[in-house]
Amino acid sequence: MPGKKVYLVFLISLLIWGCTTKLENHPDPPENLIHRDTMVNIIVDLRLFEAKLTFQQKKVSKTFGKYKLYLHNSVMEKYHIDRDQFDESFEYYQYDLKTLDGIYADAITRLSKIKSQVEIEK
Repeated sequence: MPGKKVYLVFLISLLIWGCTTKLENHPDPPENLIHRDTMVNIIVDLRLFEAKLTFQQKKVSKTFGKYKLYLHNSVMEKYHIDRDQFDESFEYYQYDLKTLDGIYADAITRLSKIKSQVEIEK
């Protein structure tokens, strides 16, 4: 039994150290950081396009890759950003899990509203 307690204390210490280290190493925001609300919009658009892609994939699998690239590029163009800017901003938000969780919570809420509206229109 004492071995399990020592192991548990070690594991908890390791987790605390890991979390503290991550907080201390929080990067500076990139110069072209995408605003939180815009990230929500981008994620919503990407998920909508991915749903469309899933539907299209069932129909035509040969052009799926090209179609996916086109749709992702069109979302980036809509927000006047490139893939690197999106990736850098997303990586930055990953260091602030509370903000990233909020971004996804807002995106899910918005997607749920869109889904409800579509179901009502049917």
